[in-house]
Amino acid sequence: MKTLYRIAAIIATPLAIVSASPAVQADAPSAFGSGFNVQDFYRPFTRTDITPANQQKWPYYKYVSAHWPEFALHGTAEISPSKKPAELKVAKTHLDLNTEHDNGKSYIESMLDTQVKGFVVMKDNVILAEYYDNGFNVSDANLLQSASKTFVGIITHQLIDKGSIDPKATVSKYLADTAGSGVGSATVQQVLDMLSGMPTLLDFHTPGAPGQLFEVEQGLQPGKATGHRKMIKSTKADNRPGDAWQYSDMNTDTLALLTEMASGKKFSELLTALFDDFGVNYKGSLAKTSDGTFAPSYGISISARDYALFHQWIAQGKAPKSYYASVTDPSKTKFAENKLAGSTFPGVRYGSQSYFIAADNVIYSSGSFGQTGYSDMQNGVAVIFLSDWAVNWEVAKGNQNRDRALAIINYLRHGSSPNYLRGH
Repeated sequence: MKTLYRIAAIIATPLAIVSASPAVQADAPSAFGSGFNVQDFYRPFTRTDITPANQQKWPYYKYVSAHWPEFALHGTAEISPSKKPAELKVAKTHLDLNTEHDNGKSYIESMLDTQVKGFVVMKDNVILAEYYDNGFNVSDANLLQSASKTFVGIITHQLIDKGSIDPKATVSKYLADTAGSGVGSATVQQVLDMLSGMPTLLDFHTPGAPGQLFEVEQGLQPGKATGHRKMIKSTKADNRPGDAWQYSDMNTDTLALLTEMASGKKFSELLTALFDDFGVNYKGSLAKTSDGTFAPSYGISISARDYALFHQWIAQGKAPKSYYASVTDPSKTKFAENKLAGSTFPGVRYGSQSYFIAADNVIYSSGSFGQTGYSDMQNGVAVIFLSDWAVNWEVAKGNQNRDRALAIINYLRHGSSPNYLRGH
């Protein structure tokens, strides 16, 4: 393997691989799994083979994820490029993706193994490495799934810094019709941190489960919608606010409704303004709900380069001050105390719809099917992956993406140090 412009892979906190039986991980919700037949990923299909029932499955999702406005069951709103798009340059000397990364495989080979369709490394608007596959290319916009949540967290904190939202106030202060509901009694900060007490929504593939029913309201799955906002208000909390970290799209979509009320603007307008802030080059989209409002808990589509611009913007310290204080707060331990989260993401903290690897000083966003973006808070580097996994979260592949990202970040921090040659 080539070692010119070597890429490191030694990381401060190695990840544990969670074992899994074929296709379904033991004692885990239906959003988790492994052992899928990769041959299915390469199975031929035509556009007419894609249905609402199979659109999030192999092999169809690799097309659907890059053309979400065609498939969102309640439609999308187009988000325009920035009025002043960032001027991007391609480095004369690239990171060599033929470099051996781990177990004799190069970075390119390891990305093929994990169905990566888009990969960008960026610093100071200079693209240091770039890779595309699965029919995806530079100007295409990919569905970020839950990596969208970090955008919502930042928009909420923009309004917090402006004084338009009090993070200590309850949700019902801003959304009066939520008074007496589970989410209405939580504070804005608790909703930001997934501490509202609202139930975990990870059984996306179990018919009739709350996660599956909420995806109907969001336009991800077919079914009879009864009302997006109605479902949020009628869903009972199963913990007191602040007691436990529980992942729920309802938290994020509630924040979108709340930011609209606090700002007097549609969430699509708030997202467009954020896109302007970091200089988006290509158009994106925002999914709508059964109510005609927005579902940014999963539904932001953006190009790979623009996703890298977003994480570079975070890495450069341009996000709201209250956002950084929240994400890096060492007192936030509830995520690690959650059995599934703590074992799947060791060494990680959670705050304001974002993840933080404290040992490496890296903030990251993460979404279903392998959408992850990393912000190096020490060196201003962004590393992003857009992938097409077989199920919402494949633990081993998620670990490999994180391994690669931290390897590159550490290489760029430490240069040609012999300690940063290969993965382990």
